[in-house]
Amino acid sequence: MEKDQGMTSERQRAANRRNAQLSTGPRTPEGRAISSRNSQQHGVLSQRVTTDVEENEIYERMLNSFMAEYGPRSETEILLVERLANLFWRERRLIQTERSQLSLQQDDVFAAGKAKDQSLTLTDQLLIGRYQTMLTNQINITIAQIERLMQREAVD
Repeated sequence: MEKDQGMTSERQRAANRRNAQLSTGPRTPEGRAISSRNSQQHGVLSQRVTTDVEENEIYERMLNSFMAEYGPRSETEILLVERLANLFWRERRLIQTERSQLSLQQDDVFAAGKAKDQSLTLTDQLLIGRYQTMLTNQINITIAQIERLMQREAVD
């Protein structure tokens, strides 16, 4: 008799429950604080847009420029313009991260005193390319959403 692959046995469900108890994430406030910063390792997917006062001023100028350019009139338009600023900020951060990685590799080459390929590893290049594509797509979608809303409001 052949077992239906869509059915999970009671033993498998019990094993899944036991395994889930082992991976419940951080339990202490300190552990949760550390875990909340995991996405800031490279900064591309972090929830915080800026990390210091100087960056915050640059970000605010960019956001204000987008607000002036698009002139949002509804809450939805405001949120979309803010999203657009965040996406461009993350793209900027991605470029800075790539530049930093290349600079670190160059420093390693000079410290070792030998010639070495000064490009990023293939994995790093693919990851950066993936994030760049994702950000570009999201930027284009967000601009299209803003423009559709503005066109709809112009007709109304």
